[in-house]
Amino acid sequence: MPESSEIRAAVSSIGEYRSQTVRGFYLPSILVSSQSRMEEYFRMIEETEINAVVIDIKDDRGWITYETDLDAPREYDAVDARLGDLEQLASELADRGIYAIGRLVVFKDDRLALARPDLTITVSGTGSWRDRTGAYWIDPYSREVWEYNNDIAVEVIEKGFPEVQLDYVRFPTDGNVRAAEYRHRDPDIARSRLIADYIKDFHWRVFSAGGLSSIDVFGLVPTVRDDMGLGQQWEEVVEVTDYVSPMVYPSHYGPNIFGLPVPDAAPYETVWHSMRDGLQRMNEADSIMRPWLQDFSWGHRYGPDEVYAQVRATEDHGIDSWLLWNSAGRYTWDALRPADNVDDGDAPITHAP
Repeated sequence: MPESSEIRAAVSSIGEYRSQTVRGFYLPSILVSSQSRMEEYFRMIEETEINAVVIDIKDDRGWITYETDLDAPREYDAVDARLGDLEQLASELADRGIYAIGRLVVFKDDRLALARPDLTITVSGTGSWRDRTGAYWIDPYSREVWEYNNDIAVEVIEKGFPEVQLDYVRFPTDGNVRAAEYRHRDPDIARSRLIADYIKDFHWRVFSAGGLSSIDVFGLVPTVRDDMGLGQQWEEVVEVTDYVSPMVYPSHYGPNIFGLPVPDAAPYETVWHSMRDGLQRMNEADSIMRPWLQDFSWGHRYGPDEVYAQVRATEDHGIDSWLLWNSAGRYTWDALRPADNVDDGDAPITHAP
């Protein structure tokens, strides 16, 4: 695996491509497989500032969602090709001027766990460990798991997606994590170093295939100083990836974070503080920060005001790229600005806070 300096030097050659403005949202693959639904999204993308979509190419149950040529996913019964021909989808999105990001869930993976229990996180005497939802997790220390996921990422780039984004690239946090055992564990490697090493390996594989890499991290990672047991430590994860996307959903912050009694009720302030913390700690990192913003309600009711407030907080720090998350693909279109003159600072189409 090359050193960080080598990767940075290589990445600098595509700096102009990396610096493009990306404003997108997540689309569940089941919706992408519906042509009628996609026509609705295409129409809204044409009318607004949105120019990118994030689509599952390996979801949080471990399903590979496209027609893969790789042997391992088929051997493990991990293919549900609801997207069909990925090259055709990539071509259609490119023809429409839409930037395509493939979301790849890494260490939360039921399909791989069922086929290869020897790769799972375990519980002494009882088999594979599960989180509180009943989902299996794969041992992050296993290099075979690294290769399995990296091979998928490379294939997605080769089939025409310009970027692959890692999610669940961490240790589990939900459930009885104290009972979790890691049979492949190297006691000399800290969790944060392990995750950073995997991200570096992933990035180099994707870059070598001609693509860009990105990673999702918890929203508190830019703010806290340790890795919170996740293996995500800000200075390390931003070391060698093209984009880093903290999931700064205000609803996920506890009371009095940033001095805010209810962060969920203060979307501008919550995101503003998160962006400030992340930028202050980027140092010489080559990564570009491109946050995930909240477009769903989980406590405080979110509408155009709340969504646009997060966009403003991001852009007030000079960060012009961002992504919207709604797990069901239902977005607040009124929070978005028109496509034809968004760079002039226009307010959203029909509503502005």
